[in-house]
Amino acid sequence: MGQARAAEINTAFALIRYADDNLLKTFNKKVGSSKYGFRFGRGSSGSLEDSAHKQVDELIGRVQEILDMRPKGLHFTIEILPTPKEIQAVYLKQYGRKVDFIAFYSPRSETVYFAANRLQRTVIAHEIAHAVIDRYFDKAPPVKIHELLAQYVEKQL
Repeated sequence: MGQARAAEINTAFALIRYADDNLLKTFNKKVGSSKYGFRFGRGSSGSLEDSAHKQVDELIGRVQEILDMRPKGLHFTIEILPTPKEIQAVYLKQYGRKVDFIAFYSPRSETVYFAANRLQRTVIAHEIAHAVIDRYFDKAPPVKIHELLAQYVEKQL
């Protein structure tokens, strides 16, 4: 059973925030999972934090490679929450709208929010793509273009 504690992991590209080890363990498993047998973060020291650190940076690097976008100084926050209910509450607070999202990127806070219990690696990559795209352009492209590029990353991953 995971130890209950609020914690952060600072990687080259992201600050990962999570409330307890169980959330990080679930997120970490999803970042590395692949139906094709490919895993990010191979060869890590074995600790949960080290594995998450390595896998997140490798996935962000892969997203940048797919998009051919490498914004200087890329660093954003990843917030791992337990369920979509918490994600939806954050969205309502930030944007004043009810949604049924399991994840979203907020350019206002430069944060990607994920519901740990509903994650897939493609969803993680999709939302990371939004962060990369947001930081790459001085003026954000139209929402439809943003979404198409994020969907492209999903399919290429």
